[in-house]
Amino acid sequence: MAAYRVKKQPIQQLKSKLDLFDPEAVRLFRHYYRGCWQRLLVYGVISSLQSLLVLPILFMIRQIFDQALPQGRVDILMYLGAGIVGIRLLQSGVVLWLRAFVLTVIKNAMHRLRRDLLTRLAVLSRNYCSHADIDQLHSRIVLDSERFDNLSNRLLSSMLPAALTSVVLVSVLLLINWQLVALTILVLPPLLWLSRDLGRAIKKDVSIFQLAFEAFSKQTRFALRQMDLIRLKACADQEQARQRQCIDELNTTGKRMAMSFAWHGQMQRNLTGLAGIMIMVAGGAQIAQGLMTLGDLLIFYVAAGLLNGQVDNLNSGLPELLAGNESLLKLHGVLHDGELEPYQGTQAIEFDGSFSLQAVSFAYGEHWVLRTINLEVRRGENIAIVGANGAGKTTLINLLVGFCKPQQGVLYASGVAYDDVDMASLRRSMGVVMQNPPIFSGTILDNLCYGRPNASQEHIQQALRLALAEDFINALPDGLDTEIGEGGMLLSGGERQRLGIASVLLGNPALLILDEPTNHLDAGTISVLMHGLMAMPNCPTVVIISHDPDVVAFAGHIYHLQQGQLSPALAPSNKSANL
Repeated sequence: MAAYRVKKQPIQQLKSKLDLFDPEAVRLFRHYYRGCWQRLLVYGVISSLQSLLVLPILFMIRQIFDQALPQGRVDILMYLGAGIVGIRLLQSGVVLWLRAFVLTVIKNAMHRLRRDLLTRLAVLSRNYCSHADIDQLHSRIVLDSERFDNLSNRLLSSMLPAALTSVVLVSVLLLINWQLVALTILVLPPLLWLSRDLGRAIKKDVSIFQLAFEAFSKQTRFALRQMDLIRLKACADQEQARQRQCIDELNTTGKRMAMSFAWHGQMQRNLTGLAGIMIMVAGGAQIAQGLMTLGDLLIFYVAAGLLNGQVDNLNSGLPELLAGNESLLKLHGVLHDGELEPYQGTQAIEFDGSFSLQAVSFAYGEHWVLRTINLEVRRGENIAIVGANGAGKTTLINLLVGFCKPQQGVLYASGVAYDDVDMASLRRSMGVVMQNPPIFSGTILDNLCYGRPNASQEHIQQALRLALAEDFINALPDGLDTEIGEGGMLLSGGERQRLGIASVLLGNPALLILDEPTNHLDAGTISVLMHGLMAMPNCPTVVIISHDPDVVAFAGHIYHLQQGQLSPALAPSNKSANL
């Protein structure tokens, strides 16, 4: 049960950095916006121009307080009010257009990121995927890519316009009264210190929370997938205790992170509020001395308030940027870590089912499983490989389908070395029936036609007949549209076996590999099934891996795998010869 649990990282073990943003995260973000900087520059310029619309509004406000109100001119007041409303409506239209513009850039970057993540999964080796924490990998691809989206929206849609607007507003304030601006600059050093110092604490709390969230996600997925195991082991109480522990940890770390956000927000608002009070006091003193008018102070105060809103926008976005930084680091790991598939060839071949192994040796670490294997199988031949558990039969299958690569020796498909072959095209001409066929949640038809979406009804029925699956499917109320549950749990072992065989046969493979294909079938069914498979119309090459002598007897050549060596075991059987 310990295999699915996330190792805890105490706070003291988390890496402390002076920089709030990691270089790998910054590079990854820039990578997905490469080629977009010109468009973002246009967006920034238009955002700056849009912010200039505040200038006529400020001018109109000053006219209201310095002329319209003192003179009692209601008509001028109404004209100025209508002008302010009109400019605000124009500003709203420009803002909506800018939003649509930048969303296109962001969603295109998101599309490229998710495409690259899925492409990366496709080229990772089976060995890496077998040892990887799949639940954690799923969480990072799905949740952290969504956080990249949130980060992009916050930074480009909100903080970038806020920064540009702030520059414009500061320029306006300098023109109105540079002395008041100089006074408020005193607040800037503690504001920068606050962002940096509290930012480090937020970064640490975000890291801890995301670890707790991954653990919670992983525990929940385990409970959903292993419900039968939990009940059969009668450990529901233990499982619920683990879930409560994850929830408690998530609750604690979530509150800690939220309070870090709250502390940052309140401290920042207090400092900017202090700047507002300083403006009011100093501006009031200048009015009393006749150095500025009430209208000047009001437009300065309004512009300062707008600037405060933009600064608040920038500061409040810092926690989200730090959360995005952590997600970018994890996405960087997904995109750059891990062992790739062993073969990277590009030659697409017309595979006829013939293959050979020449002096092939394979080891797991220091343990040699196969030693100098030589085997040549011609097109249409039927062979069987027998051997004790652990002899290396599964390893031999993994070598044939290109899941792993021998440390010594070479494999050939139709005379072409595996190193040169495009493995995807080769596998499309192979059919592998595993001991426990992979079945996913969905309908029988979904599983049957996976990878073969354009299969005709004629080919589907032919595959079902050969796999002896036609009768049990026709007996189901919904036939091919029957839902079979997670892992095919609503089917019997024999039904899952036959469905797996039918799915493989639908591809008309040139090479058919049967790994203990009859585990869940009775003797009579085995005989009918094997006669049908060995007499398939396209006459594929057949490799049988089995302990069952009745199944092995259908092979033309039988090989025994023992102590890493492959040697002929028996003469060709009569069953195969009589077909």
